Amino acid sequence: MPFVLKTPPPGKCLRTLPRELMERYCVFPVALDETANRLSVAMPDIYDYDLVADLQMASGMLVVPVEADTSNILEWIATFVEKDSKFKANGRQAGSSPVIRLVDEIIQEAMHSGVSDIHFEPGERSYNVRFRKDGVLHLARRLHVRQAAEVTSRLKIMASIDIAEKRRPQDGRIHFDDGSKAVDIRVSALPTDYGQKMVLRLLDKGQIIHRLDSLGMQEKDIAQVDAEIRKPYGMFLITGPTGSGKTTTLYTLLQMIRSPELNISTIEEPIEYKLEGITQTAVNPKIDLTFAAALRTLLRQDPDVIMVGEIRDSETAELAIRAALTGHLVFSTLHTNDAASAIVRLTDMGIEPFLVASAVNCIVAQRLVRRTCPKCGGKGGNCLNCGGSGFHGRLGLYEILRLGEPLREMIHARKSVSELKQKAIELGMKTLADDGHEKIALGLTTEAEVASEVVA
Repeated sequence: MPFVLKTPPPGKCLRTLPRELMERYCVFPVALDETANRLSVAMPDIYDYDLVADLQMASGMLVVPVEADTSNILEWIATFVEKDSKFKANGRQAGSSPVIRLVDEIIQEAMHSGVSDIHFEPGERSYNVRFRKDGVLHLARRLHVRQAAEVTSRLKIMASIDIAEKRRPQDGRIHFDDGSKAVDIRVSALPTDYGQKMVLRLLDKGQIIHRLDSLGMQEKDIAQVDAEIRKPYGMFLITGPTGSGKTTTLYTLLQMIRSPELNISTIEEPIEYKLEGITQTAVNPKIDLTFAAALRTLLRQDPDVIMVGEIRDSETAELAIRAALTGHLVFSTLHTNDAASAIVRLTDMGIEPFLVASAVNCIVAQRLVRRTCPKCGGKGGNCLNCGGSGFHGRLGLYEILRLGEPLREMIHARKSVSELKQKAIELGMKTLADDGHEKIALGLTTEAEVASEVVA
């Protein structure tokens, strides 16, 4: 006979499971025995053993399933959970289970330490948590291997990811606020031999850069870039490998030209930061909202400036080039090693050389290197500012290729990358290696850092 709730469960019982989990799986905690560490949970199917196991991980208790009608469970959630004023977003509550407190502590430690990524890595004998700070990974905690399943379930609940799915990669998002600071977190789950690896990318809105000099660009280079982004039409490309700071530079450029007179729109995957006064669209391949499809529609929205997060295929490249040739200023990124290679990459995608030569105004190649700690001058030791590493933060290395008539003629003639690069150097282009050596001389970074990112 289905269970009937005669009296509301106490608040402590309600706080054993996050509301979002109750609604998603149609479950409701009805009784709590703290002495036996046992939680009775109402659910439509008491023989769903996988769900019971996941609820045990989420609550940290032995779960006793109790059969109840779906309509009754949903009514109890709406009636009793909403009335419990102590229930908070993200399932984070006072007096919560050990796994909830552990995950919260790890995220809080990372967000207050300038960490960009958190890696939860299950292994055969240990469960490691590593932080990426200033581009370098280091071990932050070594947990017991038995904690992996509980932590994974907790992170999935927070990210609104299906906790029962363990075979496929998944993505989600968390908004985490500890009262003193808030961050948006992108979550990625990947099945491995020893469980699911979870990687969290922390997106701190307070760290959006508004100035190119803060990124490490020198004044003479800023002047060149500023002149290019003020042009009424054409294409401005940023190139470099994954993790080289391309998106941050794009956001900075958009904020430099943002004004009430301009209609600025972006197409991104995903939207990392919300920018006031700019229309932002996230691609969604599951519903065929690709870069190309979104760009095709966006061109009917009367844009002045368009930012395409990445040019990956010939269709997107062709649409972006044609937009740049028809009165729009287009910003985008490509994965190439240097600025000159971007030209050949576009032609390899099937874009005619004369179109590339006519559309592209400027290409900036960039890398990120660690910045020498200003407090200790890179000595490390007992420096609290850099934690003894000798580095604090990162700065960019830049190679700025501006297309004038000589280079456009060479593109028409299908000259090679090496020939284009050599000509650009003759015309005054500073290479990534040159910029690195200048910053070494200024004491901003080290030879080892530049050598690790740039081929001389």
